Amino acid sequence: MALDRAAAFKNDRVHILNLLRDLREDEWAAPSKCAGWAVRDVVSHMGAACHGTFTPWVLKLLAGKDIEAANNRDAEKRRSWEPAKLLREYEVWGNRCVPVMKVVQAPGARSLPVRVAEVGAYPAKLLTSAFVFDHGLHARYDIAAALGRTMTAPDENTLATSIEWMIAGLSPMSGDRLSWLSAPIEFRLVGPGGGTWTIAPGTKRAKVTEGPSSGAAVTIEGPAATFPIWGTDREPWREAGVAIKGDEEIGTKFLDTKRII
Repeated sequence: MALDRAAAFKNDRVHILNLLRDLREDEWAAPSKCAGWAVRDVVSHMGAACHGTFTPWVLKLLAGKDIEAANNRDAEKRRSWEPAKLLREYEVWGNRCVPVMKVVQAPGARSLPVRVAEVGAYPAKLLTSAFVFDHGLHARYDIAAALGRTMTAPDENTLATSIEWMIAGLSPMSGDRLSWLSAPIEFRLVGPGGGTWTIAPGTKRAKVTEGPSSGAAVTIEGPAATFPIWGTDREPWREAGVAIKGDEEIGTKFLDTKRII
């Protein structure tokens, strides 16, 4: 399907903001499903990313070598902020990001390579996909699920946009973790927003291409709807309805060693 990344970012913000505006004071301080972070820290991270898009922060982040350490610094900087201030930052600067997300989809800008710290270089259009993935997953799983709340499920365009970032990042984020790979894997995500990809050995790292493989040693098949959760190891893939057909050793090792953040 043809993705509308900017629409995915704009539309999913409605659901995210509905959740955040309804949080009680005690819920802001409650543990999230991000290790070491309270709910307020997750929102700090999301607001910092939106706000930082318009400041030198974004250049420091992109040029950095430890994106998770940078995220922790953003949360620490905002530890003294009241929840209302955290929410306001995410509201205001997220709204200002909406037109920026459209700009990076335009011809001439969309294909420009952008290095994102240590997690690889990507065409500029995928920066929007990264925001959609990151903020949607944080809201639905790290906040809502941690609090026993529910959120509206992402629509097909939003889910496919999130998965686009995950698949694009699978090889560079995994890096040497997949250096052992010696035969192609066919990777299928079933359901709206899903697709089929081939993950094959490469000269420096695994190579990911869209489409099936005629010579795959194993086929891995799992639900697209929950891929953001089991694909990032927030929940075990073994409990997510993932099937391995073919060489089980290769399939299991791949699922245990790949990294997506």
